[in-house]
Amino acid sequence: MKLKLTGNLTTILTGHGNIKAYLYRFNISGEQTCPCGEGDQTTDHIIYDCARLKEERDKLRAAVSKTEDWPTSKRNLLQRHYKEFSKFINSISFEELNAE
Repeated sequence: MKLKLTGNLTTILTGHGNIKAYLYRFNISGEQTCPCGEGDQTTDHIIYDCARLKEERDKLRAAVSKTEDWPTSKRNLLQRHYKEFSKFINSISFEELNAE
């Protein structure tokens, strides 16, 4: 499979980038809590739990649920549901996501 690498996809796959938990770890941000208030902003939180991405996640969940149970692993999202996962990831604006 050939991946179309984007900044957002690289951020989600590596956990490095404009994610509060990553920025906090290097003392760039004073907190790691997601602005949605539902937990630390990690890649798993962004994919599976962030309240600010509910609408976009519901579309991804619907596509995945056609062939397997939700939640599924990041590996399955990448290997089996790349098109839908890529749409979800690339719809994220980290600047808007992190706006208070």
